[in-house]
Amino acid sequence: LRSRSAFPINVVTGADPFQFGTGNYVLRPNVVQGMPVWIEDPNAPGGRLLNPEAFSIPNGYGQGDLTRNSIRGFGFSQVDLALRKQFRIRDHAALQLRVEVFNAFNRANLSDPQSMLSSSLFGESQSMLNAGLGTGGPANGLMPVYQIGGPRSLQMSLRFSF
Repeated sequence: LRSRSAFPINVVTGADPFQFGTGNYVLRPNVVQGMPVWIEDPNAPGGRLLNPEAFSIPNGYGQGDLTRNSIRGFGFSQVDLALRKQFRIRDHAALQLRVEVFNAFNRANLSDPQSMLSSSLFGESQSMLNAGLGTGGPANGLMPVYQIGGPRSLQMSLRFSF
């Protein structure tokens, strides 16, 4: 069993107030008092969306009043199972059958929702957790097929030892 609480999400405005064009738009928005940060939506991935009405772009060039790491995304939980049976063939020979199931209950583990307020996809999770952790390769970790949080997968192995 693997489980963890949700990672923090940092909502940013997406505004480029200094017109640098760097794509580093880290200005935080203001929080609109009385508006819920999350909206329950049974049709949304994970059953909820970040509420765009809960945030507003600050006037001027300063940071808004939303504090860093104050919103949490989706948690993670996954059960992996393994079953092994060894068959003796002779005194010094054996055959082992092993079956492993990853994410046995096929729980949907979602990556964090889009956190740039100016995006049309703001507030929605766009992928499963395994795809949201990187595409794999020398510079950015394991390929999604080997990451935690993907759909259920099964592998079997047969081993002969003598």
